[in-house]
Amino acid sequence: MALRVEHCKKAMEFFIKFSSGSKAHLTYAELPNHVLDFQHTVTPQDQRGKGVAKVLVKEGLKYAIENKYSVKPSCSYVASYLDSDQATHEEKNVDFRQKSQL
Repeated sequence: MALRVEHCKKAMEFFIKFSSGSKAHLTYAELPNHVLDFQHTVTPQDQRGKGVAKVLVKEGLKYAIENKYSVKPSCSYVASYLDSDQATHEEKNVDFRQKSQL
């Protein structure tokens, strides 16, 4: 089953709606200097362990890359993903923590 991620700029979230009526989301805030603060991921109980949060994070990072943002991973899940071997080189390059160490 392919998951369809939607993006609502007004609500500052990436989200997936499920047929059950539940919703998974990644919330963010836009900070100065073209930085997106990925603050929180929520996955409904019945969808946990299925890679839903990863799909949301990858879509958020894709948006950041395409729009030349850096990402501050305040959400522990996002930080863990960026620190893992699963994250691509391109995804790791938008990590604000990497840029602040330069």
